[in-house]
Amino acid sequence: MRFLAAIITSIAVIALAFHYAKPLPGTNFDESFLPKASSVRYVAAGHDASVAGLFWIKGLTELGESYLTGREYAYLGHVAELATSLDSLFYTPYYFVGGVTPIDASDTSDFSVLRRATRVYPENWRLALYYALRVGRGPYPNKTEAANVMRKYFDSPDTTIPDHIRMIYRSFEIDSMQTETALETVLNDVFQPQFKKFRASFYTKILRLLGYRDLIVDYNKDENYQKVKALVDNMVDGKIPPVVVYNQLLAMKRVQKPVADTTATDSAAVGTVAEPAADTAASAK
Repeated sequence: MRFLAAIITSIAVIALAFHYAKPLPGTNFDESFLPKASSVRYVAAGHDASVAGLFWIKGLTELGESYLTGREYAYLGHVAELATSLDSLFYTPYYFVGGVTPIDASDTSDFSVLRRATRVYPENWRLALYYALRVGRGPYPNKTEAANVMRKYFDSPDTTIPDHIRMIYRSFEIDSMQTETALETVLNDVFQPQFKKFRASFYTKILRLLGYRDLIVDYNKDENYQKVKALVDNMVDGKIPPVVVYNQLLAMKRVQKPVADTTATDSAAVGTVAEPAADTAASAK
């Protein structure tokens, strides 16, 4: 009975905190309230794992609502940070945040979550890969750290680790991380049952991975978005083989145009202008 009373009291306190708390500052998205894990522990009455689950469910609910409204949900990493701070063994937030977060997302609140995942589940190469991809190809690329994260899996006794994952640390070391590996990881995640209701997040994640980082004003009218959506949906429904979808998506990769070196052009232009002047001077003689 005391156990039930403690749970009900904790839920009531959290509900009141959500209702009366000040919003997070500095974003253009829906405002949410997230207290510190150290503060929540005082009202959790020893039921940290249960409270962590409540916060995580609320975060997923708001994420789902963001898809219905067409607006991005900015706090998934923050919710996962709170939930895993309360219960570091809570596996779902690690896997979910790693799968949903775009590799080049500017919000790095997921870094601490994925870093904790590699400490709590050191044998899980997929969680490590999520973190390595974010660190190596994120807004502040650190190829050395990414290589260090994945190096330990080179000679791991785990027979389920693919060969290209064992060697991926070398790709980071020589700064040759391939889009192919990241795309393969995303397509594997699409098939996971826990991501079924959040498939839309993978459409944009794939587009950004392929180099389409422009803001999409109208998803229904964006040709690239609709193409990715059709390919992924048909793959999950079994209408198109995954290898075909993989190759067609890879063919969509946007080639980054190199910055033109105008030094030679400017020099040539100067020479062209100077030559007539020299001829004029010679004629005057």
